[in-house]
Amino acid sequence: MAIHFRKEEERFTFHDPMQGGKLVDRATEIRYDPLTGETSRILFDSGAPFVAPDYTELAAKGWCPFCNDNVMSSTPAFPDEVVDGGRMVKGEAVAFPNLFPYGKHNAVVRMTEQHYVRLEEFSAEIIHNAFFTAHEYLKKAIASDPNVTHLSVNWNYLPPSGGSILHPHIQTLASEHPTRYQAVKEAAGERFLAEHGVNYYPALVEEERRLGDRWIGRKGSLSWVHAFAPRSHMDFVGVFEQCPSFAELDAAQWLSLAESMLSFFPYLASKGLAGFNLALFIPVRRSSPSWTHVRLVPRLTYGVLNTSDMHVFNFLHGESLSLKVPEQIAKEAAEYFS
Repeated sequence: MAIHFRKEEERFTFHDPMQGGKLVDRATEIRYDPLTGETSRILFDSGAPFVAPDYTELAAKGWCPFCNDNVMSSTPAFPDEVVDGGRMVKGEAVAFPNLFPYGKHNAVVRMTEQHYVRLEEFSAEIIHNAFFTAHEYLKKAIASDPNVTHLSVNWNYLPPSGGSILHPHIQTLASEHPTRYQAVKEAAGERFLAEHGVNYYPALVEEERRLGDRWIGRKGSLSWVHAFAPRSHMDFVGVFEQCPSFAELDAAQWLSLAESMLSFFPYLASKGLAGFNLALFIPVRRSSPSWTHVRLVPRLTYGVLNTSDMHVFNFLHGESLSLKVPEQIAKEAAEYFS
């Protein structure tokens, strides 16, 4: 198979005061992304447990623009020629313009009426309706703007993820300018396609399923693996089979995503995790060397200082760090897909 999983190891020897001055030999593993060559590092894990935050007290405070009393009066509205009535509604999901847009076409989708939703309280209907509504907005953006080439749906859940509003919501982005991730993956995908004659993403699914080391499982049309070179302590990659572009996405795919989340959420909770970042990357053109895929990365703070899990290595070196070994995490998560 054309996909190469490369890793290197470095070792550091020192006297550990936590073990009475015992001489220890610690390994750091450097892994290379099979598509782009970007590196990440697997670090020594002390085994300290993650502790999920509880935002019940915070949720009881303050005013929220996404709650039912406010969402139709305190959020922006689309021009009627874009969306009749100014907002899109499906079930409890409500879509409206982002007040502080990231690009040319940028909608927010309020997911549910409930202000604070714990992982175990999400339902397939909530997730499905929110992403279906995001899909309908993206459809309008493409129809109205032939210059749009790159789409994404993005979810920051809870404050450690960068979410500024506790109420569950997702964001859509349609742009003629790719994000850095989209541009890097697309350029690498072009090289892979030219060299091997196949698209990287379905090839990755096939190879990871064959190897089994990082294979997690499948829900409907969505196959899940753990990233070989993870972007954080866990990094779940979902590939929509037979879905190279936006044109193939439909309600069935959103149900596959919803059911996947309902498998992942109990696993995250069991590990003391609650917040996460999720990004769904969608090529507009079927001829793109990229593919419709999603990445789910838990986010957390830890220690008495509530330290961020992102620091100089992530932001300035551009190097991802992980305390967890991908193959072990994949094995654990797979039990929730069985």
